[in-house]
Amino acid sequence: MGISTLAEQLDWSGGHTSRIVSELEAYGYVQTKQSGRQKLVSPTDIEPIEQLEGLFTEYSHMDLPDLIAGAGLLVLYYLDQGRTATELAELSGVSQATIYRRLDDFQRVGVVGKSKSRYRLNDPFAVLAPIARGLLHQKHRREAQRHASGLNFLWETHDEFLFACNSEVTADGFYLTGPALFEAFDIPLLTRDRRHYFRTDRLSEITPAELACHTLLIDDGPRYRTYCLLLMQQQDIERTVLRERAEHYRSEATIDLRAIVDELIEYLETDGTTTTAQLPKWEEFKQTARDYEITV
Repeated sequence: MGISTLAEQLDWSGGHTSRIVSELEAYGYVQTKQSGRQKLVSPTDIEPIEQLEGLFTEYSHMDLPDLIAGAGLLVLYYLDQGRTATELAELSGVSQATIYRRLDDFQRVGVVGKSKSRYRLNDPFAVLAPIARGLLHQKHRREAQRHASGLNFLWETHDEFLFACNSEVTADGFYLTGPALFEAFDIPLLTRDRRHYFRTDRLSEITPAELACHTLLIDDGPRYRTYCLLLMQQQDIERTVLRERAEHYRSEATIDLRAIVDELIEYLETDGTTTTAQLPKWEEFKQTARDYEITV
C-alpha cells in the first residue's frame, strides 16, 4: 500500500503518516520499498506481526487495532498472568484511570475476563500477551542493534532492558553495568566477560544497589554472588534500598532475586553463619575482601 493511500485511509496528513511509517520501520514492524515515485509500505514477517495480522483477520468485526494501540499494548504486555488493576498500573507506569478504561474496553469485547479483582486474557486472546512482549522486544532489539553487536538480552520490561554485547556503547540512555563497572566502585575485577549495558530513561547513573541487582541477573552463580558481597561491603549499600531495587527487577527475572538478596544480606549480617552452598566460607570471603583492601 502506498503511504499516500494509507494517509487517506487513516485521515492523517502525508507528513505525519511518513513519520509514523519511518518509526515503525525502525522498530522492524513494517518495511518500505520505492515503486516509481511512490513509496510502498507493508508489514514485516516477524512472528508477532504475523500473529497480529491473523487476529485482525479472524476478528475483523472488532476494532482490535484501536484497542491495542498506546496504553492498550502495555496492559496486554503485563497480562501474561492474572493481575489487579493496581498491579498493572504499577508495572506499566500508566495511570490507574487509564488502566481501568482500557480494561473496560477489553472486557466489553470479551478479550479480558475478571475474577476476584484479577484480570486475565480470555483463551482465544491469550496470545495477545506474547504478541505485545514480542513487539516491544523487537523494538528494544532494533534500538540496541544500532549501537552494539552480539546481543544477548538478560532482563527486560516494556521500557528497560539489560543485555550483554561485544561492543562499547556510548549512546544516551545506555549505561555500562555488570562486572566491568565494579572498578568504578574501587573493586577492579579481573574478568574477561562480555560487556553489559542497561537501557533506561529512569536513571542518570548506575548506583551500587542497581549494580548488585544487575550482576545477579547476569549470573547468579557463586562467583558473581561473591562480587556482590564485596560491593555491598565496600559501598555499605543500605539494605532497605537493595531490597527495594531487587523488588523492581523481580517480576521479570528468571531467578528469585529478592530471595538471593536476602541471603546475601543475612550472610554479611551474621558474619557468614547464615549461609548457602552458593556462598563462600566466611574465612575465604574475608581473604578475598583483604585482596581488594575491603574491610570486613
